[in-house]
Amino acid sequence: MSTTTLTEKALESPSIDIKQLSEKEKQELIAADAASITSGTTLGAASHLPFQPAKSLHINTKGIPVLRLPLPPSELTITIHNPDGTVAYQSTRERRSSGNCVLTDPDGRELIGTTYFFGPKKDPVLTRLDVGGDGDSNTIKTVSKWTSRSQKFLLPDGRTFDWEYKKEKGFGGEGKKGTALVLTMDGKRIAALIRNEETRTPGSKGCSAGNGGELVLGDEVGGKEGVSEEVVVATCLLMLKKEIDRRRAVQFMMLAAAASGGS
Repeated sequence: MSTTTLTEKALESPSIDIKQLSEKEKQELIAADAASITSGTTLGAASHLPFQPAKSLHINTKGIPVLRLPLPPSELTITIHNPDGTVAYQSTRERRSSGNCVLTDPDGRELIGTTYFFGPKKDPVLTRLDVGGDGDSNTIKTVSKWTSRSQKFLLPDGRTFDWEYKKEKGFGGEGKKGTALVLTMDGKRIAALIRNEETRTPGSKGCSAGNGGELVLGDEVGGKEGVSEEVVVATCLLMLKKEIDRRRAVQFMMLAAAASGGS
């Protein structure tokens, strides 16, 4: 099979049209994908986190490695477990070529639906399925530049929160630096996704894009003035999906460059 045929086969996904990207956007994607996403701490080392954790969940997903065709991930269901191993949530996609998914509770009750896009002027939208109302009254929007590793989310009541990658002392364990995906609201950190050798989903590596780990929650999560736990989970999964699509975009650019050089 020729490299061109492999390229066409690998891109059986509506996520993004690489040909429409500017050189600046391509460089931003490459830089974002190249940044380390590994970290080194656990809930057991809670005293070294930059906020007080109250609970943890484990997001189980392998993500995708560096060297592969830019195909969508094969996992259609991501399971989120409680510390005792019981199921807390499940996120399910309809099919491999779609990024749309639904977050459900252990009883199968639909909580949040995500309509997913990746690319310019195609911001993902999350919809609460467990509350009344329609339109903007139950919609959570992303309002950041699509190539950015950091993402701001807009709640129906006008409040915002941010998922950002932070590398600093404390996230790598006692006295060590590490990188974590951190959730901030009103200037206060309330959650973090920790990925290291102890917490990373089995079968994944530190360089895997979109791999799961320990989601540590502060006591503000679920509080009256905070953000609900299911919203934290759904938006964290969206960040992992963005990691995967940045990696796939870079993989495609590499494949396209090889195909062009060999023609």
